[in-house]
Formats: sequence, structure tokens, C-alpha cells
Amino acid sequence: MEYLESPYTAKELRTEVFVANNNFLTALEKEVGGHTVFDHPFLLKLANNEYSREGVVFVLKQFGKIVMPFTAAICKLMGNAPDIKSRFMLMDNLYEEMGGNDINHCHPMLYLKMLDSVGVSKYELDKTPTLSSIRILNDAIYDAVANKSFAIGCAWLGYGGELTIPNNFPYLVDGTKACFGKDVDLDFWGRHGERDQTHSDDATTVLSMNTTPEEHDEIAQSVKDSLNIRAMIWDELEKICDAEYLNNLIITGKETGMLSPEIKVLSEYYHALNNGDIQLMKHNWSKEKSAAFTSPLGGIVRTHETIVSAHNELFESPIEIDVEYYDVQIALMDNGFQAVGRERGVMRIGNETVSVGFRTSRLFVKEEGEYKQLHHHGSFEDVQIQNKILDTLSALQSA
Repeated sequence: MEYLESPYTAKELRTEVFVANNNFLTALEKEVGGHTVFDHPFLLKLANNEYSREGVVFVLKQFGKIVMPFTAAICKLMGNAPDIKSRFMLMDNLYEEMGGNDINHCHPMLYLKMLDSVGVSKYELDKTPTLSSIRILNDAIYDAVANKSFAIGCAWLGYGGELTIPNNFPYLVDGTKACFGKDVDLDFWGRHGERDQTHSDDATTVLSMNTTPEEHDEIAQSVKDSLNIRAMIWDELEKICDAEYLNNLIITGKETGMLSPEIKVLSEYYHALNNGDIQLMKHNWSKEKSAAFTSPLGGIVRTHETIVSAHNELFESPIEIDVEYYDVQIALMDNGFQAVGRERGVMRIGNETVSVGFRTSRLFVKEEGEYKQLHHHGSFEDVQIQNKILDTLSALQSA
């Protein structure tokens, strides 16, 4: 409890039923801890500033569609509370959500204030169409708090939502700050953090006081359904943002910090290429028989062993490469992703340095939970440069 004192006595919190329910919820939280809603690839990309300003605005407007109806759902759930103590517990959360004694500090108002700081008015928010996955979540929550048992309503509105906040919100904050810097008003996000653990604990207490073992299966399914739909929201936002709002990514192989899985594996490739790291290059490639590498220097090689051998020959040759990947478009697929872009940089051959540019496309697939490169196609942008490099290599080999 944040503002009010818990109405439950120490004796009530030690009853056999309460302890059993609490243990069930603790085990459930551990069970769902690895759910895809946590540390979702979309959140990693957002926090890593991989989307344009327009993309971040789009995300913030859509997230507002979750924020704005939340207090109405709490009120509806309070009306269905089976006793005054349960209602009193929810009142503490509602009081905080509504800003205590200042309406300008209620969460919806703070969110509108944040949107206004990035140039989005309430009118614009209201006229923005809501994503289908967010409509599904809001409809499911309202149905639960209005038509299901009080315990199931708590599972949907409280437990199944509060679990995600400590993990998800920091990504949203980092992405917003990375895009807008000090210009954005962060008061809304400041209302979340350590206090959300308190809210989560309160949700656990209310739920433990108001359920029976017979409802455990339905509660577990409700929590999982809530997390599944929230992950669907990140999926839908990722699909749209990847298609319409990707920044002009530049990957050098020197990227550090929190990277999305797609950027991480691409960065590893360029680190291996630019530094002649054959072990990292070996790790980067798929062991599927269909793996294929089309080199800009000519020729197609297939299979993991041959591809690694070809790179090893390159690294042991008089050629040094220092390129970056830019104008990149990433398209996610069911079990991998496609990256299409261009390379620019220099190629040193003996004492000669040549500026180079390539067109490249790649296909990565997941193997044992990690992205591996399955297909790579590269070609010179300038045929004259290609011929000059091939002539230089030929002259070196003849010497």
C-alpha cells in the first residue's frame, strides 16, 4: 500500500488459504518469467534508437490507447469487489493513478502532458486509429472486470499487467529519451518504477485473499492470455515500425550496449570481417547444407565449412577490408530475418587503398535460439572498381 494502510490483519495474512494462494501466484510468476513479452525484440530496438522520430511518436500514441482507459477499468473492478477490504485495497491504487489530490498528476493527464511535449495533442491522440492487438487487450480486460469473477478480473487487470511494467517500461523510457532527449516530459514515466513493485505486491495480496484452488487454472490461463496479448502488441508494433519507421541504420561492427538480436548478429559479422576474426565469422554462419555465400570478388561457395574456409583465405590474403553497412532494411520472418542494404568503405591491397561500395542482401535463420547467416549475396556498385581490384589481385598473384 502506498497511501493507505492495509486493511488486512497479520492473522488474515497467515491463514492456510492465503498462504496457499500466495504460493500459487509466486510459482505462476516464476513460470511465466521467460515469456516473450519480457525483453521483446521490439523493445530492444526501440531502446536502441533504431526507429525514427515519427516511429517513436507512433508508438507513444498507440501506448496511450492502453493508458487512457486503465482507470475506468479499475473503477469497474472496484464495483465488483466482494467486500470492503478488497475495495479499500484497490482504492489505494486508484488514488495513485488519479494523482492523489491533484487531477493534473493523474496518469492520463501526465501521459497527455508527455505527448504534448513531443508535439502530439489530445485531439490527435483521439483520432488516431487503435491497433487491433490493443483493441483486443482492452476488450479482454473490460470483459474480465465486468463479467468475470473478481479474482479473474484482478488477474487480467492487475497481476497480468503489473508483471510486465518493471521490465517493459524502462525500454519505453530509454527509447523516448534517445529520440527526444531533454525536450520530452518524463513525469508520467517517473510515476512508475519502484512503486510498481508495490502495486504488484498489492495485486498479489488482493488476489490471494479472493480466490480458491478451483480458480487457479483459470487465473493461470488469464495471466498467460494477458501476457500473450501484450506480446502481440509488441509484435504488431515491431512489424509496422520495421516496415515504415526504421532509422537509416549504420552498422560498423563496433556497436556496444543493448542491441536487438538482429543488430547484434549483423554487428558481429562486420566485426569479424573488418578484423579478420575467423572464429567469430565461423560462429556467425549457419551449418545448414543450404548455406551459400556469393562473394563480391566472384564465385559462389556453399556449406558452412567451405564458407568459413573462403573467409579464412580472405583474411590470410594481402586484402584488408574496412566497411560499414548502411541504408539497411530489416524484415522479420517466422524463423529469421532478411537484411538488405549497402556497404561502403575501403579495401587495401598491398600498398594500394581503394574506396569500395557494395550492394548486399542477407538471410539469417535461428539455430538453437541464435541467429545464423544462411545466405549472403554481394556485388560491386561500380564495375570499374571491381575490375581494378581483380586486376590488382591478379598482378599480385603473378608476381
